[in-house]
Amino acid sequence: MRKQIVFLFLCIASSLLSVQSLAQEPNDSEGEIRYISDDLFTYLHAGPGRNFRILGTVVAGTRITLLQEDTEKNFVEIIDDKQRTGWVDAQFISASKSDRALVPGLKLQVEETEKAINQQRESNDLLNQQIADLTSQNTNLKKKLSDAEKENVKITQTLADYDQTAQMEWFTRGGIVAVISLLLGIILTYLPKKRRRNDNWM
Repeated sequence: MRKQIVFLFLCIASSLLSVQSLAQEPNDSEGEIRYISDDLFTYLHAGPGRNFRILGTVVAGTRITLLQEDTEKNFVEIIDDKQRTGWVDAQFISASKSDRALVPGLKLQVEETEKAINQQRESNDLLNQQIADLTSQNTNLKKKLSDAEKENVKITQTLADYDQTAQMEWFTRGGIVAVISLLLGIILTYLPKKRRRNDNWM
């Protein structure tokens, strides 16, 4: 019976303390933002020291609100992400986000960077293919130009040969006509002339 009375008294006292602590619980908007550093977790104590009752644990990387600091015992009072108020060792508090909290953002950046690199690689492959096609077309055009130049030289030579042949034919024909004319002139010169009849009636 006595034990039951003691137990009941302890329960009532604990309830009163809980109500009082809730009534005096500070608002997390009043403190500075900090983060639990990259240890696996740290204990949340009821007061500024390891000899105070443990209220729970705070996982590394948790965003917390800093309320006050006990420089002598190197403990700070915080409000964690579960709205619990307690004290943790100051060495586990950091003003910057933990690596664990930064990892998802870094992974996202890596994925975006890899995506951009893949897009750039695809763009480069497309440009390289276009360059290869243009190079091939340029080579074909150069070959066609070379063939056209050769054909032009051939046609020019053919025309030159034709002109020379035509000139030779004209010279030959002119020479033949000249020789024939000369022969006809000689022949006509040596032909006997008819004598004129001299009819004198007187």
